[in-house]
Amino acid sequence: MKTLGEFAKERLRRLGKNQKAFAAKLGVSPAYVSQIFTGKKNPPDLSKARNRPQLRIWAEFLAATEEDIVDLVRLQLHGVTVRADPRYQRLRKLLLERLGQGSRDLADEIRRMELHPAENQTIGALVRMYLMVQQEFPAHHAYGATRFREFSERARSNKNFLESDLVDFFEERIFTWSWDPEANEVRLCCESHDLIDALEMIERIGDPDSDVQFRRTVPVVGHVSAGEGFMFTDGGYPVGEGFERVELPPGVDPVLASQLYCVRVRGNSLKEFINEGALLFIKPESWEEIRDGDLVIFKDRTDNRAFVKKVEFSGESLILKSMNPLYGNIVLKKTDLTLLERVMSLVL
Repeated sequence: MKTLGEFAKERLRRLGKNQKAFAAKLGVSPAYVSQIFTGKKNPPDLSKARNRPQLRIWAEFLAATEEDIVDLVRLQLHGVTVRADPRYQRLRKLLLERLGQGSRDLADEIRRMELHPAENQTIGALVRMYLMVQQEFPAHHAYGATRFREFSERARSNKNFLESDLVDFFEERIFTWSWDPEANEVRLCCESHDLIDALEMIERIGDPDSDVQFRRTVPVVGHVSAGEGFMFTDGGYPVGEGFERVELPPGVDPVLASQLYCVRVRGNSLKEFINEGALLFIKPESWEEIRDGDLVIFKDRTDNRAFVKKVEFSGESLILKSMNPLYGNIVLKKTDLTLLERVMSLVL
C-alpha cells in the first residue's frame, strides 16, 4: 500500500501538475510538500475535523475522493486498515444514505469493515419489519418471540433476499438510524405508517433483539407563541411546505406516535415559562380528554391561526389563560371554537 506522499506524487505526474503549485494551493512551502512526498515527514492527520479544509484541497488538487485520502492517512499514521469490500453492497449503500446526522465517524468505521456490528444489528431490524409488513410471519397467531427469532434468522441468512427484495422495499420508505457504541445499541426512527405498525406488532410478540431500540417520530407542523398563532391544514401539515420530524418524548404512549403532531415555540413571548425552541406534542381530536389546567392549542371562528393557552372550564364557556401577563385571557364558548386540542407533552 502506498503512503499518502507516494500516492500524491503519482497523481500529480498523471495529472500533469507540479509540487510547487500544490504547495501554493495548500499555503505551505514546496520543501514541506517534498518532505511529505519522500517520507521524511508524516502528512497532517487529514481525518481530523480541524483539517477538513486541507483535506478538501488535497482531494480537489489530486482529483481523488476525500475517503481515499483519509484511508491512506489513517493507514500511514495509525495503522488503520483501509475500507473492505462490504458483505452486502446494496444494503450498505442504503444504510449509509439513511444514517443519522452527525455520524460521519461511524460511516468511516463501517466502510473499513466487511460487516460492522451496527450495520449487522440494523439489517436484523429491517428484516423483522419487512416480514411483519409483508405478513410473512402471522403475528396474530401468537407464535411468540422464539418462533419469530427463528423465522427472522432464516430470512437474515439469505443474501439474495437481503440484496434484492429487502433493499427494494426500504428504498421506498422513510427511516433513519443511529448507533450508541457505549450501549452497543441501534436506534431506529421510522416515519412510514406501515413500518410503525410493524414495530407495534413486533413489540406485541416480544422483540427478540434487545440491542435495537425503535424510536417513533412526530411531524413538526409549525411555530407557536403567546401572541402570534400558526396556521396548518386539517391534516396537520403546513400548506406547500415540508416538515421536520422529532422523536416521541419519554412518557408518551408509543401507540399514539402516529396520531400526534408537534409545534415549536418561537420568540420570547413565553420565555419566562417555556424556552424558545421547546416542542409541544399535541393530540388531535382530544377535546373530551381536556381538563382544567391543561395546556391546549385552540382556534376560534374569527381567526384561522392556532394559539397556545392554559384552559379553565366555566359552565359552557372556556377561560383561555395566557402564561404571559402581556397577553390577556380569552373567554369563549365551546361553540366559538373550531379547534381545541390537548398538549400531551412539553420538551424544553
